[in-house]
Amino acid sequence: MRLEIGKIHIRDIQFADETKVVNGILYVNKDELLKKIGGDDRIEQVKVDIARPGDETRIIPVKDVIEPRVKVEGKGGIFPGFISKVDTVGEGRTHVLSGAAVVTTGSIVGFQEGIIDMSGEGAKYT
Repeated sequence: MRLEIGKIHIRDIQFADETKVVNGILYVNKDELLKKIGGDDRIEQVKVDIARPGDETRIIPVKDVIEPRVKVEGKGGIFPGFISKVDTVGEGRTHVLSGAAVVTTGSIVGFQEGIIDMSGEGAKYT
């Protein structure tokens, strides 16, 4: 068997009452998402915002940028060794939300943090 990547092209993201993709728009239930990613005592605060190219927004300090993916067929899970248990993967089917990204931020702890400018002169470089 081989790994198949199913790209779901996302052209916009909006908060809604139900999480779904319709005609390239990812609708996200914010309360449902906060419940899902919250609850870890090691995480002090969880906040979810939407930033789009062209918005007058600076995201700092960026810790990581992750393309949303989900394993839909085959053995193994999502991001083996991090989110799911360690396993040999590389077969089955994974769906990708192409055009969307999850950006994590946190406290400034050094000089390795990144910056993302969504508009202005800095947007060309970030």
